[in-house]
Amino acid sequence: MTRRSGTVLLVDDEPVVLRMQAAGVRQFGFEALIAENVDEALSTLKSCEVDLIVSDVQMPGKGGFDLAHIVTDEGLKYMPFVFLTGYDDLEIVRNGLRYGGDDFIIKGKSIDHVRRRIAFWMASGFRELPPDLRRRALAAANALRGDTGTSVEHLIVTNDSIGVSVGALLKAEIKSLPPTYGKRMIERICILGRASKLVIEQCTEAGDFVRFPDYVYRSIVELGYPWSNDLAPLLRYFDALAADKRFLEAGVKQLSLCEEYEWFQGDEG
Repeated sequence: MTRRSGTVLLVDDEPVVLRMQAAGVRQFGFEALIAENVDEALSTLKSCEVDLIVSDVQMPGKGGFDLAHIVTDEGLKYMPFVFLTGYDDLEIVRNGLRYGGDDFIIKGKSIDHVRRRIAFWMASGFRELPPDLRRRALAAANALRGDTGTSVEHLIVTNDSIGVSVGALLKAEIKSLPPTYGKRMIERICILGRASKLVIEQCTEAGDFVRFPDYVYRSIVELGYPWSNDLAPLLRYFDALAADKRFLEAGVKQLSLCEEYEWFQGDEG
């Protein structure tokens, strides 16, 4: 990931926590704006360009879920929204997904962990957890009866093997294609479509679906293309691409030359 600029809005009713988070964000090269309550956060969003929101869930009066709901309802959610919580229970994930959250961080985790999650969302290009993956994650979380002893920390973990495994599958499919494959944007869209489908097939838990962006990103980086180190120009349009017939067809069959896809033949006709 190459991006080292942009603005993070941090929302927390604890000034000490805010200062620590802001210092960590700035050390990573990003600008940090702070708000101690929902009203301050909304005022900042309406007056400043923000690339990521990291909000505490539990605050006096309106909390993080309220903020996420208002931001979505008022058309202000054009960036990822990450929940920071000190309550490590499954209902946090369920409500967070319902109200528009894209990721979860447990308070008390190392500042390096927080910075890594912030860096991912700032640099990867993903603007949100894609809607289909949000639905899948919520369905999987709802399928867990009660709290089943499952904590947020144990549910929302990054399983690096998924990204690596999908990367290996993509390499095997690309091996039979010309060495120039991947240079054209349409080929990159096909790779993204195929990677997305393969990742979904390997996801089984709610946390896997939440980490879908990580796995898609990692799988393409595994290919070693020069352009795969800066995927933001492609991934920032993920939601639009996911509805494209070329993306969809590439997802359900082995990677091929563009001329071999049905959409190409239809366009030619």
